[in-house]
Amino acid sequence: MTAPDLAALRERLERAAQTSGFTRFMGTRLRRLEGGVVEIELVLRPDLTQHHGHAHGAVVGYLADTVSAWAAASVAGDVVTAEYKLNLLAPARGEVLWARGEVLRAGGRQVVVRADVYARQGGDDTHVAAALATIAPVGRGAP
Repeated sequence: MTAPDLAALRERLERAAQTSGFTRFMGTRLRRLEGGVVEIELVLRPDLTQHHGHAHGAVVGYLADTVSAWAAASVAGDVVTAEYKLNLLAPARGEVLWARGEVLRAGGRQVVVRADVYARQGGDDTHVAAALATIAPVGRGAP
């Protein structure tokens, strides 16, 4: 498996964030991109919260899923999520939610990624979720 060119991948991910209706709706921004490590963020708007005012669990899951796939893409090219497990650790309250995905192991048929989601409120970060994802390479270069 050949790692993609990170500059080309950054351009592709930023384009995807603008052309994917759901990603655009969420307001996802790429914060960091390295081989095997990606960080993304979004502003926590009122329309992304549940009845207690915290980020809806689906929003937290979206961040974990997306950052996992993008981290896997940084080492494996085009990918899709095969599965992920999400542990919600604390209510996601704040101005910004951000997530970090890190590839734990990349193979020809799957990439295993750990993702952590944080809520930033008043300059302080709270770890609100942890996930483990299996991501499958697809398209060119996939077995």
